[in-house]
Amino acid sequence: MIRPMPDYQLDRDASGNVQCADGWAVRWIGPELIEYGTATDACLVNVGYDAQRKSRAIYASEASSAWFPRVVEHLCMALPLLPGRYVIV
Repeated sequence: MIRPMPDYQLDRDASGNVQCADGWAVRWIGPELIEYGTATDACLVNVGYDAQRKSRAIYASEASSAWFPRVVEHLCMALPLLPGRYVIV
């Protein structure tokens, strides 16, 4: 798992949303959908339940593209601040 670099300042609000001083954020849209966004763009990322791992699976590889090349990295950094147990797939 990728850990935040010392210069990253991550904050979590009461709703469980995570924001970075670097300009990106992870916002909950619903129990099975999160929004990953930067200052200019956003994409939706599916969240499912993995019964074998007894955790929620964040399907970040589906959202990764030329528009969002760091989505997987950023979601990995946000994982420790998200409520519950999550796995990036």
